[in-house]
Amino acid sequence: MRHNILSVFLAVFLFAGCADKNLATSPPDVRGLPGQRSQEVELLFAKAHALWKGESCAEPQEAVRMLSEAIGKDPDFAAALAYRGLAYSELGKREDAFHDLTKAIQLEPRAEYYVNRGLVSLRAGLPAAARRDLEYALTNDRKQHRAWNILGDTALREGDAGQACGYYVRGCSNGDCEPLQRARKDGLCK
Repeated sequence: MRHNILSVFLAVFLFAGCADKNLATSPPDVRGLPGQRSQEVELLFAKAHALWKGESCAEPQEAVRMLSEAIGKDPDFAAALAYRGLAYSELGKREDAFHDLTKAIQLEPRAEYYVNRGLVSLRAGLPAAARRDLEYALTNDRKQHRAWNILGDTALREGDAGQACGYYVRGCSNGDCEPLQRARKDGLCK
């Protein structure tokens, strides 16, 4: 099953119209999936996942369409719900985003889904809510570089550059130095 999922993802990644060297290189989130997903659902998820570059989706409307189709066929597919929540967030549909991410968390309470909901809260201008979800994610997985870096963005939104730099350093030490490098380039961090 795992081999099929990766094969589908690689095929989509290589042949998708928007695939390029800069797209996110992580495979779709398929860990711990309950039961087997149909090949059609896996393909829809892989195509939608290929639209992401870092924290943004190149085509959020298309991602929502594909993920909605996958969720229609498999309503308990937490990873699809989490990604659709992120795509909804980029479209400014905050209630839909929160709903999907909350359902994903209820189905599979993974740290990364809390991080995603934290990002959606930050995008919605709710830094306190973002901080709660991000800190909760870190209680479950201290190596979540995304959580540290988004906490850095949250601290900046709250006006605390010193705290932001500390979070960016933690994010860098756990695998993603881009926010720290950007903050240094902008003169926010040493």
